[in-house]
Amino acid sequence: MTRSLSEEDYTDPAERKFISDINRVGWNVTNVLKVSGETGPDWSFSCGLYHTFHHPEVVIFGLHSDNSTRIINTIGKEVSGGAKFEPRAESNSILEGYPCTFREVAIHNYHDYLGWTIWFYEQVPFPVLQCFWPDKGGFYPWDARCNAFVSESQPLLFKSS
Repeated sequence: MTRSLSEEDYTDPAERKFISDINRVGWNVTNVLKVSGETGPDWSFSCGLYHTFHHPEVVIFGLHSDNSTRIINTIGKEVSGGAKFEPRAESNSILEGYPCTFREVAIHNYHDYLGWTIWFYEQVPFPVLQCFWPDKGGFYPWDARCNAFVSESQPLLFKSS
């Protein structure tokens, strides 16, 4: 179940913009920025990819919001063109000069990181992939050789298997 996609059903400007984005392009990108004194990385996530294209939503951590928005929009454009990103698959078409990979987000992490998406779908679960970016050596955060900044910037929200 999802919310109504009629913008007239919403009086709150943020809700209207959110629904308008999904109607206009098929998804919305939400950026979550830490406020002064908070610790942890910033993150961004999609809403609408699953509704519009039957593709998992995407969350990414640790990059400037402009970069995260651009990455999620690139993913969205590829998905709208028929691409499917799968857990554990690498893609060279999203980040300039670097691959990225995806992992399925464990449901117990949804409430901490996916507020607007939970609001939109009105229930859990819906599929979500976390997009991971490597350090300059090509190592991802779960690899002991990964640069500490890169590892600390990307919490591992995926299901252990």
